[in-house]
Formats: sequence, C-alpha cells, structure tokens
Amino acid sequence: MDYKTIILEKSKGIAKITFNLPDRMNFLDLVMREELKDAFVDIGADRDIKVVIMTGAGKAFIAGSDITTMEGVTAPAARDRLKSVQKLIRLMTELEKPIIAAVNGFATGAGLHIALACDIVIASDAAKFREAFIMIGLVPDLGGFYFLPLRVGLARAKELMLTGRIIDAKEAESIGLVNKVVPHAELEREALELAGSLAQGPTRAYGMIKSALNHWPMNLPAFLEMEANMQSVAFAIRDFDEGRRAFLEKRKPAYTGE
Repeated sequence: MDYKTIILEKSKGIAKITFNLPDRMNFLDLVMREELKDAFVDIGADRDIKVVIMTGAGKAFIAGSDITTMEGVTAPAARDRLKSVQKLIRLMTELEKPIIAAVNGFATGAGLHIALACDIVIASDAAKFREAFIMIGLVPDLGGFYFLPLRVGLARAKELMLTGRIIDAKEAESIGLVNKVVPHAELEREALELAGSLAQGPTRAYGMIKSALNHWPMNLPAFLEMEANMQSVAFAIRDFDEGRRAFLEKRKPAYTGE
C-alpha cells in the first residue's frame, strides 16, 4: 500500500513505521491518523512481523495534532473524531507484538501519547516532551490520562498536564517517562538492536504479557486468575516446548510464534 504521510518498511521480522511529514514536524493530521491505523492492521495480519519500531523523520517524533483542522469543529464532531483516532491506540495496545518508540525529537501532545502507548520508549538525547494540550485549552487525549500516570505517577502527571512545560530527555528518563536515553546518532542502531533481539523471542508470550499489563491496575485476585488462565495457554504453545528444550540442551531457542 502506498502511504502519503508515513513510511512502512519490513525486514527480518521487524516493521518500521516512520512519520514522514518532516517539514510540518510530523503533525498528526487526518490522513496520518488513517494511514497509521491501516499500517497496524497490516502489521497485525503479517505473521512474519514480530516487532514494530515507530520513529519520525526530521526534528520531530510527532509534534502534536494538526490544529489547523480543528476550526469550526462542533462538540459532537470532536467526539466522533476522537473516537475514530482512539482506534489507533487500541490497535497498538492490542497488537500481540512489542512496539518500540524511537523518539528522535519533539514528542508533544498526541505525539507524546502515541510514544507512551508503545511498550518500550527509547529517546534520543535531543528529544523533547510536552503535555501541550493545556496550551490551547484542551484536555489530554489518546490515552494520556491512562499512560502518563502509569509511567510517572499521579502527582507528576498532574504537574506535567497542568503546566504544559517542556522536559528534556534527561529529565524524561529520570522520572520514568522513557526507558532509555541514547546519543542521537545511535538512536536507530539501538532501536534496531533491541527489535532484532525481541524478534527472536516467543511472540505469543509477548502478546499475553501485553494483554495482562494493559489491564493494570487490577486487584491481586483478578491478576492471579488472569495469569492462571494465560499460563495454561502458554503451556500448550510450541514455543514453550522449544524454550524448555533449549534451556535443558544449553542452546539458543528457535522460536516460531506457534
């Protein structure tokens, strides 16, 4: 499929999505929203893909939504627009494959929340982050109320959302917003290296881990019941038998995702 706002590349079990509107700071416009949803449907159906990387071209990851498309939008229309783009977050979180955000530059507003919807966030030391919604009188969307407190805690999430201040990569790492910060020139290599490692792992187990953690927070009895159900499924998957045999035979497992 030909895309106008993103680049989708597939190689060695890795799908790489690049937001490709560098002259517009990769604003999440109406076209990109639909193309990202299409890309994740494609990736979900491709059995050869084991892991996903998301990154941006130019100086931004995604520097927020395109506010030029918001003029004159009524309240009902705004709700419909948001419900439509929320499908992207559902596709990402429900994808049974790990997603790595390689944040190359500005990740603000909707861009920040798309990064946080990924499973692992690696940031360039040039990256900047901002809960920008308050700057135009809006409330956070695209799962921000869920993802940000899980990453940084409720008190810090309130501060970032209420002030809209910009934080750099070093602070983002110190408060748990990102998993790791690397020199800008090494970002792509680090992301590909991690993706390559994950691509060799037990993808069915990855999917169940993502599903379980997406239910957080739950009470302990509910988690214990869920883990019992999931583990019974995992025991019946071929990857478990391969992992067990490889461990006993002191060799690297060859997982197939079955």
